[in-house]
Amino acid sequence: MIYVMFALHSALSFWVVFMDGAEVVEGWRSFFLFDWLAATLTAEELRFYVAISWLVSLAVFLFQVFGGT
Repeated sequence: MIYVMFALHSALSFWVVFMDGAEVVEGWRSFFLFDWLAATLTAEELRFYVAISWLVSLAVFLFQVFGGT
């Protein structure tokens, strides 16, 4: 299940960072996909926020796969 969740999160992050997803979800819609802080960000800031959150989720994913609980 963790593989599927990480794959979905990666696909969403890819769409927001590298495609036009940041412009689509900019504003109040980003509140529902990410959190309350993302609702106040511009499209460029949202891309950066999502990229950083993906890196953190990658670290958590790798920890769980290779030895975490």
